[in-house]
Amino acid sequence: MDECFVSVIVPVYNTEKYLEQCLNSILGQTLRELEVICVDDGSSDGSVDIIKKMAEKDGRLRLLNQKNAGGGAARNLGLSKARGKYLMFLDSDDFFHPELLEKLAARCEETKAQVCVCKARCYHEDLGFETPEPAALREEFLPEKEVFHWKDMPEGIFNAFHNWPWNKMFLASFVREKQLSFQEIRRTNDLYFTCRALMEADRITTVKEELIWYRVGISGSCQTTNREAPLDFFQAFAALKEYLEDRGVFEQVKRSFVNHALDGCIANLNSQENGRSQEALYEKLKGGLLRRLAIEGQPEEYFYPGNRRMYGFYQVLEQGDYSDYLRYRIRDLKEERDRCLLTDYQEKMDLARGLEGYRKQKHDLLACREYRLGAALLYFPLKLRGIFRKKE
Repeated sequence: MDECFVSVIVPVYNTEKYLEQCLNSILGQTLRELEVICVDDGSSDGSVDIIKKMAEKDGRLRLLNQKNAGGGAARNLGLSKARGKYLMFLDSDDFFHPELLEKLAARCEETKAQVCVCKARCYHEDLGFETPEPAALREEFLPEKEVFHWKDMPEGIFNAFHNWPWNKMFLASFVREKQLSFQEIRRTNDLYFTCRALMEADRITTVKEELIWYRVGISGSCQTTNREAPLDFFQAFAALKEYLEDRGVFEQVKRSFVNHALDGCIANLNSQENGRSQEALYEKLKGGLLRRLAIEGQPEEYFYPGNRRMYGFYQVLEQGDYSDYLRYRIRDLKEERDRCLLTDYQEKMDLARGLEGYRKQKHDLLACREYRLGAALLYFPLKLRGIFRKKE
């Protein structure tokens, strides 16, 4: 492998609480031929000090600085300095399986893929447990091929893989050839880059393992502070729609786009923390934004089963007012929390049953005639070996 086989680009903004764990999980990867480019986006906490301290101990870690301009600008700066054959764009509040880079890079090498996608898990910071993150990779949308492109799955290309870049490895030469870059907006700056990559790639593949822990429920993160740029997500979807129309392929991927856009619209509405901002966004969605993204007027069966939860919100938008939405949202929050708690409980019960099965297998092994006979035959040889070792 080359000295720098994978470039890992990490935008950093005020994540000192999680940064050391994040960087340790990257620098501790089994694939050693890497560089880690941390791009500080004008942090005001101790993030830069942590990076400098860790860079002194590991020369593969570099620090770049920029004035606060958002994650898209930070990723673009890191991309301009990257030297690796492959690129990963990881987030500074997540943490990663030690074989993440090795497994994705090996899969890319094996299949000559330009994009490789893996599964992920959600770590709920506020609740203290983890659950699967199905949006990272939905196998039900994948074609029956190990290597594929969008024409193999036109109605699911944006639904099989969420628009996160952090669970995807990209071939650097492909990114540069297609002139892919992140939108330099505050929020949802990854959607245009990732969805364009999925449309431009001739060879996409997957690693169907959970190799990333995506931290959610963080107070003050970009997930929970979208008041300053409430329409950035719409700008991203509008740019993607324009790109698809310019290529003359929008009608072929329209169902996939509409399902993804509905999910994005409702998710951004639900994540608004300020009541006035939320109501204003509600009225804008109802007043024309849903129509401009081709969502309005689609029948219920147009939306995939996994998107029916968001379709419920869409019905409220179509038929009700903001107070109806608030009542529906309160009920949905309770159901969502109950789903997380149930999933955590089921996984713990599965683990407990697995341990009980192991104990039973061990008990059966110790009780069987062959084990007791073997133990008797080995007793004196092992005893003599112990005596001679003590004499040495």
